[in-house]
Order: sequence, then C-alpha cells, then structure tokens
Amino acid sequence: MSLRKRHAPPSRAKARGNAVTPRAVEVTIDELGARGDGIARLLGELVFVPLTVPGDRVIARVEGRRGDGLVAALVEVQAPGPDRADPPCPHFGRCGGCSLQHVGATSYGAWKRDLLVTHLARHGFADALVDPLIQVPAGTRRRATFAFHRSKSATILGFNGRASHTVIDVDSCLLLDPALAALIAPLRRMLGEVVAAGEDGDVTILAADSGLDVLVEADARLDLFDRERLAAFADSHDLARLSWRRPGAGFVDPIARRRPAMVSFGPVQVEPAPGGFLQPTKEGENAIAAAVLAGIGPARQVADLFSGCGSFTFPLAAQGRTIHAVEGEEAPVRALEAAASRAGLKVTAEVRDLSRRPLHAQELKRFDAVLFDPPRAGAAAQAEMLAESGPDRVVAVSCNPATLARDLQTLAKGGYRLERVTPIDQFPWSAHLEAVAVLVRTK
Repeated sequence: MSLRKRHAPPSRAKARGNAVTPRAVEVTIDELGARGDGIARLLGELVFVPLTVPGDRVIARVEGRRGDGLVAALVEVQAPGPDRADPPCPHFGRCGGCSLQHVGATSYGAWKRDLLVTHLARHGFADALVDPLIQVPAGTRRRATFAFHRSKSATILGFNGRASHTVIDVDSCLLLDPALAALIAPLRRMLGEVVAAGEDGDVTILAADSGLDVLVEADARLDLFDRERLAAFADSHDLARLSWRRPGAGFVDPIARRRPAMVSFGPVQVEPAPGGFLQPTKEGENAIAAAVLAGIGPARQVADLFSGCGSFTFPLAAQGRTIHAVEGEEAPVRALEAAASRAGLKVTAEVRDLSRRPLHAQELKRFDAVLFDPPRAGAAAQAEMLAESGPDRVVAVSCNPATLARDLQTLAKGGYRLERVTPIDQFPWSAHLEAVAVLVRTK
C-alpha cells in the first residue's frame, strides 16, 4: 500500500499557547516513540508522526499538540528509511488495531523489548536482567472484540479507526485465529437481520476449546423471530454458545448454549462467563504461565491476585500447591470455583476489589509467594502492602510496562530485588507488551 500522497508545500507556522496553526513541514524521523509513532525534531520541538520509521524523510501536516510535542499526520514519504517494510494488511493505516506493520521485523522486535528496558530504567532498574523477547505469531489471537454499526443500507463490522470511533469495515484480519476470521462475514449478515438501522454495538468472540463463544452487546430488543434467527445462526455455524447483553446491564441473555464453552488452563477445564477476560492467545498464555511457574519456585502456599477465572491458578495448583485466588468480579470467581471443585484441587477463591482493599500484612503472612496480574492501571495499593510485609517471592504479570515499572519500584523500596523480567509480545504490530517479573525479598 503506497503512502505517497499529494501535499502542500512546506511552510512555517505560528503557535500561540496550546493552539497550533496547521501547516505542512518536512522532517526526518529519528526514532520510534513509546506509542509506535515516529519522532522527529522541528525548531527544538518533538514532532510525532504515525506510520513512519527511523530514517524516513517525510512531509507531515502538523495538526495539534500532545504532551511535550506536536502531533502530525503523514502526507508523503519522500525517501524511506532502511527499516520500512510493506504492510501485509490492506486495512493498515485506517484500522486502529495495528500501528507498526510498516516496521521491519528485526527493528520491530528490538523496539518492542526496548519499551520494557526504557520504563525499567526510568524507575531505577538500569541494570535489570531483561530476557530476549518472546514473540507470539500473528494468526493466533483466539479472543477479539469487534465494533459494528447498522446503517440504513449496510452493516459495518470491524475495528475502530486510528484515533477515531469510526468503525472500519473489515473482511479479514491477520491477527485472528482462522476460526474467528471465518465468522466475520456471516456475523455481519446476521447482525443486519436482527439489529435496527442506527444501532451500534460490540461482538466478542472467543475460540474456546469446544467451539466459538459469541457475545453480542447491543441495545436491540429481541423478539421471538430475532431469537429464532440467532439460534439458527448458532446451529448453522456450530457455535458452542451465543449470548446477548444490553449495554450497561449485568444480565446476559443466553440465546443458545449448545455445549459448554470450555477452555483449558493447564490440565483443568474452565467455562468462563460470556465475554469474560482471557489472555488473547493460547501461545502467549502458555509463555506467561511457564515464566510464572519458574518464578514462583518451590513455594507451596501461593496467593494469585487479580486471578481472573484461573489462567495461572490451575497450572500452579496442578503441581500440588495450595492456591488462594482473588478477583474483583464475581463471574470469573464462580467459574474458577466450579472448575477447582470438579478437579479436586486445593484452591480457594474470593471476590475482592484489590485496588480498594488490598491484602494486608496479616493476610499475607500465610503465603510463601504472591502472584499478581492486574489491569493496565497496575497494582499500586497491593504493591504497597507487599513492600511492607510480603513473602519471600513475588511474581508480577503486566500488560503495561509503565505501571509494571512503577509497582516494581515500590517493591524494591520495600526490600525486594528484581531478579529477571521476561517480555512477551502477544500483541503483534502494536505498542502493547506483556511482561513477567520475578522478585525475591532481601530484607
């Protein structure tokens, strides 16, 4: 896909306060920033230009400010840098799902690992042992959420556009497990039959071990004929489960449950709630679990905090350990408890908001090790409690290098030593990165 476009001649601009006069400029890209945008310098200011690589000489249109720099849109690549590659996806540049398909594989891998190295260094871990990057290939994503819009003439189904809420219609996605990709076109037709014009919504699809699990979230009021259409869709595409939920409602309407939508965590089968969180790829989950098991070491009593429905609870429990799982939402905890009961494992579970009520010193005393895997905001409150009186070993899993580094700094101030960090890229062509950090108490 060519990035060459018509452009206006470069011009200088006037800026007053935060307002920026749009203008075209000619710049050379020096590096990739933390979001994957190219960074250039212009009259002493940083200029962030998406879809560029180091060495590119480009015409860009300055359009505003972001943080400590200017934001610009790419107009034309005058001379490509050595790391520029041809994006393999026809939707690249419009779809907001991938931002780095134009970067060569070697440079991309080095940049992705360096995201973690840079954030650790900013928080005092300049000599941290960061393992080589583990990369999960494209075409393996088992869970994805699509946006849709039903207009008068068509149903648009895909992903939000770059820096936009506009839905980009897609007919394929290189990231997806083939089973998910194959359902895009039939799903679009089905939504066109049951959703009224003007409606928007989301569809989450999981490739469970026992078949596809689909959750539609939309405000449509389903009548008997709609339900029959949906049930027929589940039958014709051999779905394990098809559910519907109105936005803001806690209740999930079970349209068709043809068989349990089971997933495996180690040797244990779990049926997550419709739309429940799982690691996006099985390969990535396995890599994280391996790093977690190695980091926990010989500990027998383990707390699994922000446990979800048991991604790491069950690989740990299957080794004969006693696990206490804590999660803020009830549905994952109930799924975890049911699976633990069926498997006869030594697992207890608790529904608890750890951001507001972290495990305190007295509760932490009974554990030999703690694992935590929080949302992107991190585990600031729990890290403070662990720093005060945590066990000998802590393993931190994170999808956000910035909040991970912050929480690790808290633990280090409390007497922990960072032993190693493993970066795992299960979000190809994006600025998202998973990591597993292992810490041991030294005082």
